[in-house]
Amino acid sequence: MIVLSFALPLANVFAQHMMMPPAASIGDRKITLSFHTEPQNVKPNQTVLTKLAFIDQNTKQTLQHVTVRMEISDTTNGRRLLSEFFHAHNGNIDIDFRPALGLKYAVTGNMDDLTNAWVADPGSPIIVNGPIFSHPGIYRTLLEVTTIDNDKTDLPQPLKYELNIPVS
Repeated sequence: MIVLSFALPLANVFAQHMMMPPAASIGDRKITLSFHTEPQNVKPNQTVLTKLAFIDQNTKQTLQHVTVRMEISDTTNGRRLLSEFFHAHNGNIDIDFRPALGLKYAVTGNMDDLTNAWVADPGSPIIVNGPIFSHPGIYRTLLEVTTIDNDKTDLPQPLKYELNIPVS
């Protein structure tokens, strides 16, 4: 089970059992998060592909030029395992988490100088090697969307999402 929540400045709204959080409003757009993992039921030390995108519900189109700060923490010991910015010009951010021994992680992709974020090589996901989903437990994943539509324009207030990814 993946638990999602969407944080607004004045309220928290929670969604459970792979239901998506309510749409966020930016101008006249209603924006929803599309997030899933492959495999859906994550096991320790398993390669996990995460796929995320943000959809304008009015047009059913994926938002372009999205930058997201992703932070993953192990709730068992409260240790932060990852904190990076990721970007996709086409709006689809795919990150392949691959198990590797060590105390730190390594990201394979291209650093986009304009957004100061990792972008994937064409046709490939961004790869993160490291001990991210290495033990059973709940992994708290925070997503902060900082840009949409244009690589140079930051949102006045980032969209914030919180997901819990169980590993068993």
